[in-house]
Amino acid sequence: MKLPDAVRDFLAAHNTLTLATTNADGAPHACDLFYAYADDAFFFLSDPKTRHIQNLAREPRVSATIHGAARGWQDVRGVQIDGTAARVDDRAERARAFAQYLVKYAFVREFLPSVEMLGRAHEIFGVVDVFKLTPRWLRWIDNAEAFGYKAEYQD
Repeated sequence: MKLPDAVRDFLAAHNTLTLATTNADGAPHACDLFYAYADDAFFFLSDPKTRHIQNLAREPRVSATIHGAARGWQDVRGVQIDGTAARVDDRAERARAFAQYLVKYAFVREFLPSVEMLGRAHEIFGVVDVFKLTPRWLRWIDNAEAFGYKAEYQD
């Protein structure tokens, strides 16, 4: 997905993605996650036992938002995302994603000292596997550009 530099810069400058999944009964569920944006995808770490990950195992289609704090309408900037999310199984992709995540969140090194541990880290720490949100559609909102400014991008 070709995104303009302004959108890529915004994604690099922010940390929290709100992920929306669907519960087994069809009800929505949302949670906040730290993310790293790389290779046109959003990578995050999560405990495989959490509700949002259990939801992904059943239904991989997701929505997400990323936005900054706003005190007035002119400050509203962010993205809305539709796509799919799943565990990253490819070893090389997992290593790259984890490395990108550590660049952004160095404090994670204290908890997970090596990429090799990722395969069994959830057994030791009760958390952590690598997941990937692949966007199929993204809407950029930037009220600093103009009130209600939106630009859409698709895969």
